[in-house]
Amino acid sequence: MKKIFTPAKKKTTILIVDDDQFATHIYQEKLGAQGFKVEVTRDFDSTLQALKKEAVNLVILDLCLPGINVVELIKNIRSESAMQSLPIIAFSNPYLNNLTRAAVEAGATKFVAKVDNTPEQIIELMRQLGVSATSRVGASGVVGAVEANQEKLASKLLINRSEILAKLRASYQNFTRTEREDLRRVALLQMHRQLRSLAGGASAPVSQKIAQMSTALEALLIELYTEPAKITPSVVRTIAHSIETLASLFDHAANSQDQVTTSPKILAVDDEVISREMVCSALGKAGLHAKSLDDPLAAQRLLEQERFDLIFLDIEMPGQTGLELCAKIRGMESNCATPIVFVTSHSDFGSRAQSTLSGGNDFIAKPFLLVELVVKALTWLFKEGSQLLPTASVHHGIPAAAGGDKSQLVSGHGAPELHRRSPAR
Repeated sequence: MKKIFTPAKKKTTILIVDDDQFATHIYQEKLGAQGFKVEVTRDFDSTLQALKKEAVNLVILDLCLPGINVVELIKNIRSESAMQSLPIIAFSNPYLNNLTRAAVEAGATKFVAKVDNTPEQIIELMRQLGVSATSRVGASGVVGAVEANQEKLASKLLINRSEILAKLRASYQNFTRTEREDLRRVALLQMHRQLRSLAGGASAPVSQKIAQMSTALEALLIELYTEPAKITPSVVRTIAHSIETLASLFDHAANSQDQVTTSPKILAVDDEVISREMVCSALGKAGLHAKSLDDPLAAQRLLEQERFDLIFLDIEMPGQTGLELCAKIRGMESNCATPIVFVTSHSDFGSRAQSTLSGGNDFIAKPFLLVELVVKALTWLFKEGSQLLPTASVHHGIPAAAGGDKSQLVSGHGAPELHRRSPAR
């Protein structure tokens, strides 16, 4: 009997556009196990070349790729008649709504938050878009191999983190030592790339806190890169403290498993309704809920009865100033050690530094960026054993890191110096 030759079906091809080594490795393993062919590119030109080289059934791309205008990339893809209906899934950052909106308008089919979705969820989304594997690889032994490879790569990234952290700190210092916009943007781009390298391993079940912090900090760096005019002394300070908090989180992740924590209790006290709403809106994007009050006296009564994990406190309020309320809070057993972040104005940022640290831990200048406030909140919520910043720690109008370590004091451009160790807390 004559045999009939049946050519093998061509595998469904997925193109992933991402520089995250850990994430792309996981997707290659998981999608490959499902029978997909996976290609990976990391820049604008190589992506367009890959799409012209062979037929691709679906594109998965990260909107936050450093130094790449991903929105323009989507427009370029859609400009080709053969790719106008090509499904494109965009990994978005929950704090960058304008970027996500622009991507959808450019032609992205779906967008999902990268930090909140697993490969299994993306595979289900692909099925909903009509993209499935032509054949499936035998499952026997695949799952164990994938998990082993993930652990191996995560360990490698963890070993390299000290080197990456050192580079991140160096880029931060370059950022603070220049007033030139072009050089600041270069430093911001470097920090963005190093942050992604540092946080790559956090895609594994290493630390949810690291993923939360790095996602918010990434959004802040992108916003400042896009609009350098938004760089203020307050923002510079926030970046410095967030980098050190990340370093501390990695230290804890290397030695222990992430612990399940309850939802933190946050209080915002401000007599300006718009300011209160901005605080609550910003925290809401991070999945945090804040109780807000406009009356400092009512806040005082509440704080005498309930313990909070973080307090945002406006300085200028009628009836009782934020400084006066802070002094009373420090005398309360329930909230004597609760981190307090003062809210002040940009024009008063330097002159307020010393007075606000009489009992507070930190301060943020308004009008503030929403994502800056999120980074600030996560920084204090993720610190352990937070201490008050003593008045003696102030140098050139900007306070030192928590605990008054003068090796962390301000450089010539008003930014905290970063060192290999985390600040004392």
